[in-house]
Amino acid sequence: MKKFTETLIAIKSAAAFIFVGQVMVYVVVMMISGYANTVPFSFIWQALAISLITALLQYVFFDDRVIKRMRYSLRIVLFAIPLLAFLSAFAFIGRWFPVEKAGAWLLFAVIFLVVLAVTTVVFEIYYRITGKKYTDRLQSFRSSQDE
Repeated sequence: MKKFTETLIAIKSAAAFIFVGQVMVYVVVMMISGYANTVPFSFIWQALAISLITALLQYVFFDDRVIKRMRYSLRIVLFAIPLLAFLSAFAFIGRWFPVEKAGAWLLFAVIFLVVLAVTTVVFEIYYRITGKKYTDRLQSFRSSQDE
């Protein structure tokens, strides 16, 4: 039961961050487009569902409790494929763009890949900085123990 609760908390926390990020981007895009006073109720439900799905996929593919050993690049690919499928379904059902135009789908895929790449780079930088901090703290602790 403890592991189940920890899993739910991890997924809920990630979903909350993703949801807030989506809403922030949406609001900025709407402000730029001149629609600053409108946030359709359907967007809120879609954003919530996308947040939960993304958080669940993140947990499955990036938490070592689920998949013990796997190259990071393979994790990203295995994460991206179902996420793109879910987002494509939402885009199609929600008519996010003219779905009958192949160029719109191509642009959608390019935007997805760019966002995935930027997000991956940001997380990589964050984890390197965090890892360096912990390494420095550990070295400081060890040197204080040696004295």
